Amino acid sequence: LRAANGGDASGFARVFRVPGMGHCAGGPATDRFDLLSALVAWVERGTAPDAIVANARAGNSDLPTAWSPTRSRPLCAYPAVARYTGAGDIEHAASFTCR
Repeated sequence: LRAANGGDASGFARVFRVPGMGHCAGGPATDRFDLLSALVAWVERGTAPDAIVANARAGNSDLPTAWSPTRSRPLCAYPAVARYTGAGDIEHAASFTCR
């Protein structure tokens, strides 16, 4: 996309990676998120998403790497990744920033 668009496609395309998510869903991941609302805000209000809050699904506690059922994380627009700010609850997205 970048090569075909002068080195920058961020005006119309964003990629949000979901660490640990299996193909389309599942796995030990924060794989519950609302991309449709972010897309509508971008198209209708011109507000491009830089991050989308994702939540762990019920049942992640059954996985070998049990997570809190309240875990949330920001999904960051590539190439940024979520980094802990050093303060706040490590189970909540508000304690992370995209860098």
